[in-house]
Amino acid sequence: MSKCASIRVAVLGLTLAILVSAAHAQQRITWHLYASTLDSGQPSIASPQPLSAVIAWEEGDHVWSSWTGVACVGQSRDGLWQYDHGPGFAPETGVLGLQTQDHIYITAFIRGDSLVVREGDGEASWATVAVAYLGASQPMTSRLDLWCSRHPDFPAWAWLTLWSDSSTGGGILLLRRTELGWESLQTVPGTGSALREFSYPQATEHLGPDSPLPRIYYIDLDEEPCLKHVDLQVPGGWSTPVVHTGIDAFGGAFDVARSRDGYVFLATGLQPTCPCNTISFCEWTDDGGWLDPIPLTVDTNDYDWPLSPRIGVDADVDRLHALWFQLGSDGTMTPRHKRLCYWQRDGSLWVDHSGDLADQQDTGLDSHVSLSIDSDGEAAFAWARRDTVGGVPRPSVVWHSFFNYCALGAGDAPSLAVAVTASPNPFNPAVELSATSERPLVEVEIFDARGQRVAVLTPTPDSGSWRTIWDGRDARGRALPSGAYLARVRDETGATASCKLVLAR
Repeated sequence: MSKCASIRVAVLGLTLAILVSAAHAQQRITWHLYASTLDSGQPSIASPQPLSAVIAWEEGDHVWSSWTGVACVGQSRDGLWQYDHGPGFAPETGVLGLQTQDHIYITAFIRGDSLVVREGDGEASWATVAVAYLGASQPMTSRLDLWCSRHPDFPAWAWLTLWSDSSTGGGILLLRRTELGWESLQTVPGTGSALREFSYPQATEHLGPDSPLPRIYYIDLDEEPCLKHVDLQVPGGWSTPVVHTGIDAFGGAFDVARSRDGYVFLATGLQPTCPCNTISFCEWTDDGGWLDPIPLTVDTNDYDWPLSPRIGVDADVDRLHALWFQLGSDGTMTPRHKRLCYWQRDGSLWVDHSGDLADQQDTGLDSHVSLSIDSDGEAAFAWARRDTVGGVPRPSVVWHSFFNYCALGAGDAPSLAVAVTASPNPFNPAVELSATSERPLVEVEIFDARGQRVAVLTPTPDSGSWRTIWDGRDARGRALPSGAYLARVRDETGATASCKLVLAR
């Protein structure tokens, strides 16, 4: 009998504690923040240290944030704080001070005709530090993008960028922070992109003579969509926009990060009407310019549509993290699959790690995802999803995921809110799944190695122990091939446990 990974979630007032068995821990720790009576979405995550993060999101017409963390066996950690920042939308969050324990969290969002920036400790202490008028009563804006310094000599530097259509004309705006605080909002000259909010301005850095300075990449329309960038120069103001030729992977949403050798991008390219798009990794090196794009699209159905690309860099070991949402539709354009796609590049090799999120695939996923790289170079994720229980859709809630550092240590297994075992394993032709739960189980799902849900078992609504037989067949009764599968059980509180299965025909 194989014992499988388990997570205990206990919410007491405003305290969240998560205990993980080090001996049976999974590759990632994944759970939702809390259940609300309102739909939650558009999350942004900032993870300063392993197993901790601040997440900002929309809930109703307000912006909320939450500090959340994990306690491994034998360790202790504070819990969870929720903070209502008031009316707003399109939140973006980041963190300064990764080299110290004195982190400054930044949450920015749009409120009416203004850009609002708040700073705090991530818990209960938040203050408005900047309010910038966008120039129109109801401005049209792009998604905010926030760059936060990781330079030890410039720990207080950050900048925000967005496209906004104001009464004086549309353009890309920049709000900059130094050790003296936030400066005035400025319009970046020459960036009135014909694509307006679909210019997707992205903030990063270039190395100035004495310090990092803002670089903004964006999409413009010169006969065809093309990538451009502008640099803030000292002295001399902003550079003339630089047009990147010979690279045709850009034209839709993208994300950019500074690497050791240049700049790395995750780009969805032109969006045809099918939808049937590809997502590409693109790299510009300081020494060699543009390298050939590498397609990363994972086939999920007849037509694939990647959305919400995110890329992060672990510069210490030259490792990249790529995360996106992918919608798969059949030949009639009917959506069939929703996936969280997660890839890592170590050195020059890209490897698909989407299986680390297998228990989240093909559920009520929202297309907006967020990624943050902690001080140890591991990726933290946030997304939103809507569960349906007993045929009734529940409000969409925010989920997040950390790399499971708990698996690197040792400790005794905690008492379990949910646990699942399988026997025999490997199996042929059937396997018995045994689950224990302090609350009634609501769903048992079987996923294949690609993260696609192939079968659903309905448990008896009772707490305690529960057993069922899976015969190695999918929801249509077809025998599945040999290979690795994953069984996930979930109770009515949202706590889950997963178990790897091996079918050997």
